[in-house]
Amino acid sequence: MRYLPTVTEVISPYVDFSRIPPNVLQMAADRGTSVHDVCLNFHAKGMPFVGEIQEDAKGYIESFDRWQDQIVAEVLLVETRLFDEAHGFCGQIDLLVKTKQGEIWLPDLKTPLQKSKSWRVQMAAYLRLCNVAGYEPKRSGSLRLRKDGKVPMMDWYEESAAQDFNIFLSCLNAFRFFRG
Repeated sequence: MRYLPTVTEVISPYVDFSRIPPNVLQMAADRGTSVHDVCLNFHAKGMPFVGEIQEDAKGYIESFDRWQDQIVAEVLLVETRLFDEAHGFCGQIDLLVKTKQGEIWLPDLKTPLQKSKSWRVQMAAYLRLCNVAGYEPKRSGSLRLRKDGKVPMMDWYEESAAQDFNIFLSCLNAFRFFRG
């Protein structure tokens, strides 16, 4: 099987964290990993988390739980790697759910307060991966969990998905050119 780069690898040259002090960036990365672990590997699967949750992650996890209780009827996929052989890339989506209204949604969990342009491109690639795998999400976007535990903010990207996927393909071509 040939090597397929991940969505994260492909877009990483275009994500700039240079203005964030290294210690702040590391704390945010650790918090994000903890939040993803508890929300996705336990709560989304309907399993209680046994262990100690980082203090600075608790509000984000409560925020996810509120969203899940209000929106989700069924969890379809959790942290699942999907492949697009035709375009030559893969990626691991956070979550694919069926809502209480019967729609399929593709949310990606985020803990930063500010949006990033890279999220649109990331989600367009994930949407493509879901479609190739036979799922057809009606909505896709970034689920910005809130530190205070309140209902998270949802940023939808399906209206710009075609343009965003073309940007991703440009990034993928640049990745292959410079890494190939």
